[in-house]
Amino acid sequence: MRRAELEQLFHPLSLEQSLHLLDSLTWFPQPGPDGSARIADYVNTRADGASVDTATIDSVLERIDESAAPDDDPALGRWADIRNAKILYSLKYDLKTFLLPDPWFTFMNMGWQEVGAPDPDLREWLPGGQDVWRYSANLYDMVASRMPLAGRDVLEVGSGRGGGAGFVVRKHLPSSYTTVEQSENNVEFARAVQPSEIDFRVGDAESMAVDDDSIDAVINIESAHCYPNPKRFFAEVARVLRPGGRLLFADEWWTEQVGELTDAIAAAGLTIVTHEDLTAGIIEALRRMPAITGPLVAAQEGAQRRVYERFFGERVLRDSLESYTSKRFVFTLVVAELA
Repeated sequence: MRRAELEQLFHPLSLEQSLHLLDSLTWFPQPGPDGSARIADYVNTRADGASVDTATIDSVLERIDESAAPDDDPALGRWADIRNAKILYSLKYDLKTFLLPDPWFTFMNMGWQEVGAPDPDLREWLPGGQDVWRYSANLYDMVASRMPLAGRDVLEVGSGRGGGAGFVVRKHLPSSYTTVEQSENNVEFARAVQPSEIDFRVGDAESMAVDDDSIDAVINIESAHCYPNPKRFFAEVARVLRPGGRLLFADEWWTEQVGELTDAIAAAGLTIVTHEDLTAGIIEALRRMPAITGPLVAAQEGAQRRVYERFFGERVLRDSLESYTSKRFVFTLVVAELA
C-alpha cells in the first residue's frame, strides 16, 4: 500500500502511532467491549503526537474493516478473535517501509547469539554498513546450516526486506533462491537493494504460486506466527518440497502452543528431524545489541533519530526482550523433512 493510501486509512494518526495500533492488535490482542480504550492507551504510551481517543481508534478500525478482503477460511488459534487477521501484518510491514526507509535496514527478524560465545564476524557476506545486523544474520546462518544448500533450489517464505535472502545467497551458494512475501512494499524494497539473481515474489504463504515438487529447502524465519492459518502453510510446504527436502523453520511462538505447532507440521506429512529451543540465544543477542545499535541511532538526525530510538530501544530491546524473559514467547527451531 502506498504512503498516501496508508495515511488516508489511518488518519489522523501518524505513521508511528499507526504502527503501534497494529502492534496492539497483533502482539497484544484487545478483544472485549473496552478494547478500543486499551488500544488507545497502548498507542498513547508508546508514540509521540496528539493523544488518541477511542473514537479515533473506532474510525480507523472501521476503515480497515472496509479495506479487508473476505476470507472464507476462518482464522485459527489466537487469530480467531482478531478482526481482519489477514491484512494486519501486511499493513504493518507496508508502514515500516516509510517509517524506516534507509537502504541498510534490510533485516526484520530477531537475532541469535550462542550464550558466552564471541560475536560472529559475518562482514564478508553482509554489505558495507550492515554489520548492525550481525545477530539477525547469525540466526539465518545457524538455521540455513541445518541442510547443505549449495547447488540446491531454495524457497524463503516471509522474506521481509530480503536481508536474510541476500545473506544466504552470498554465504550458502544455492543454485536458485525464490521468495514469497505478502507485503508489496517489502518486495519492491528487496528488489532494489538485494542481489538481482534472487526471485522476489509477492504472494500468500498459505497459497503459494510455486510448482509441486520443485524445492529442496523451504526457509521460514520469524514469519509463520503472522499467518492466520499456519496449517495451510505447512501443507503448502509439503506440496512444493521434493522428497528428502526440508523445512528450515525458526520462529517465536506462544509458549503454551508449541505442541500445537509441531503437531501441525507433522500433520502436513513432514517428519521432524530437529526441534530446539533457541530462546536463550535470542535473549543473549538482544542484550548485546545496544553496543551496536547505540552508535547507529546516535548518528541519525532530526525526527528520524527519535524514530530509531523508539524502534530499537523500546520496541525491540524493551518490549521484545520482555516477551521472552517473561516466558510469554519461546523461540523455537524446527527442521522437518519430506519422506
